[in-house]
Amino acid sequence: MPFLLIGVVLFAGLALTRWAQARHSTMMAKGSRVNAPTAHTGGEIALMFLKSEGVEDVRIVEHNSLVTNYFDPSRRCLFLHSENAKGTTLAAWATALHEAAHALQTGDSLGELKWRQSCIRISRYLPTLAVIVVVALTAFKVLLPRYAIFVAAGILLLILLLNLGSVPTELNANKRLRRFLENHLEKHGQAHDRLSELLFCMAIRETGDLLNSPRYFFLSALPGTAKSRPD
Repeated sequence: MPFLLIGVVLFAGLALTRWAQARHSTMMAKGSRVNAPTAHTGGEIALMFLKSEGVEDVRIVEHNSLVTNYFDPSRRCLFLHSENAKGTTLAAWATALHEAAHALQTGDSLGELKWRQSCIRISRYLPTLAVIVVVALTAFKVLLPRYAIFVAAGILLLILLLNLGSVPTELNANKRLRRFLENHLEKHGQAHDRLSELLFCMAIRETGDLLNSPRYFFLSALPGTAKSRPD
């Protein structure tokens, strides 16, 4: 019975993350074909937003790697892929603005942001490592197959719940953009609505990281792979 319950909850959670992943991919692809309402690049609009909030200690660094488009609170750096830093589409704006908004999460919110980023890293790398370990223990007959499935499912479910439980931190970042967007896009109502949809997709994009764990693990976690944290 416990295994059945874990299986049902895990299946429902994976279905939700698959939907979030597909939603993000679809909407961002559409947004990449729509020009922003003003002639600012993603990097420029992000800096404009930060300046409007009195934040002037954040640097934007172009970083074209597997893991990019994120805010590093310890170094106060906003790492953006060049297509978003220099892009003038709604997708570039949504990516840059959402990540820039994390720079406003200080104090108690900073702790929540760091926890969220820890959950993302766990979702990206631990599932594949856990499966490798469980398979190895089963192969060496340390763990019986029926228990191996239970352990693997339990670990994946825990990781999934940690990821989903920290999503409100992403939604909180979007809320911090509200005043700026209302002022900047006062005469561009349609663009404002479309950008709001894209920002929501940015908030849920990492919920599908568990499904991409093998890609992250083998392409950015092992020695010799691309750096996710530039020097």
